Amino acid sequence: MRILLVGEYSNLHNSLKAGLLANGHEVTLISTGDAFKKLPSDVLIKAKRIEGSRLLQTLRKGIFELTKFDLATLEIGYRVLDWLVDQTRFDVIQLINEYPFKTPYFIEKRIVKRLRQLTTKLVILACGDDYIYLNNIDKLAHHPILQHPDIDFPYSEKYLTATHKKYHEFVFELKDLVISTDLDYHPIYKGRTDYYGLIPNPVNLNNFSRNQPEKQNRIVIFHGVNRSNYYKKGNYYFDSALCIIRKKFSDRIKIICVTSLPYAQYLESYRKADIILDQTYAEDQGYNALEAMAQGKVVFTGAGASFCERYQVAPNSVAIHTIPDAKKIAQDLEELILNPQRIAEIGTRAKRFVQEHHNHLEVAEHYVSAWNSIKNDDAVSASSEAQKSDTKNSKPAE
Repeated sequence: MRILLVGEYSNLHNSLKAGLLANGHEVTLISTGDAFKKLPSDVLIKAKRIEGSRLLQTLRKGIFELTKFDLATLEIGYRVLDWLVDQTRFDVIQLINEYPFKTPYFIEKRIVKRLRQLTTKLVILACGDDYIYLNNIDKLAHHPILQHPDIDFPYSEKYLTATHKKYHEFVFELKDLVISTDLDYHPIYKGRTDYYGLIPNPVNLNNFSRNQPEKQNRIVIFHGVNRSNYYKKGNYYFDSALCIIRKKFSDRIKIICVTSLPYAQYLESYRKADIILDQTYAEDQGYNALEAMAQGKVVFTGAGASFCERYQVAPNSVAIHTIPDAKKIAQDLEELILNPQRIAEIGTRAKRFVQEHHNHLEVAEHYVSAWNSIKNDDAVSASSEAQKSDTKNSKPAE
């Protein structure tokens, strides 16, 4: 199959690509690298002209301060459209999210139309914020918007606007299938006719096959923060819990805290850690958590009741289920510090769990099965509608 993967937030699409390539498919990944994370991509879209000009950067900052509009998204949109004009057909095109490039809506619509024209199978992942997910957060045990009504979450709240709703309806009219990536999305999408189901995140196990560093005298606790997601991921609770633990066990632990590191540097920064503090609002593991678990780390993340039921594992046996409660987090950390053999036991089970359920080679085949479930008649019809709605395929003017 000839496959185009659109967008990247966490290394999910890169890992899926590795699995698909190993299984004999032809794959291209196009993305922006997701800002500071600098995630790899075959086609890396950057606002080179704006970022390379001091004058345009000054103008960009000024416009953003006044309007919250990022001028760079215009250039990114132009460059995506410019690349798409010359592309030939793909058997499958998959979007990492319903809004993969975050360009102005009129540009993003043109991008999605063009993608629709290039394939008979257009798939969207329920991954990251989207309209349906954020309109159903009352079905979740915890969510930062509910937990912190006094705090603004402008990035997430954008998905709840009337403008985004219109865009969402436009995209979902064109797509063929939705696939969720973990148990935070599955119960919200379950029952929809266009929903295939949950396919666990693929983890490229080849990236974590090297020997792990020798154990150190102190237990190493790692806390990585994406500054823009500080409250969204629950980092506040981790910081509060670490204050409690630091006072009680300063002679037994070493704490590493980092902020907004590029992806490759982030991986290296926690290589010597025993415990990873990931997030407090999830029911299932996100991508960073899974990659840490693949290395035998004990991760504080989502591993709740639905997770234990689906995978038939005991509570806190492969990861420590974490809720927005600093005292509870501190208690769980204390138990591990006082019983260090549990760190080794959980880490071993975590690594085995990822190998059994998230192997990128096997997960890639699950994706192929999902794509093959799309009825060509419906897909061709949607593709034809996109062709009719946008017959102008010339490149944007220079």
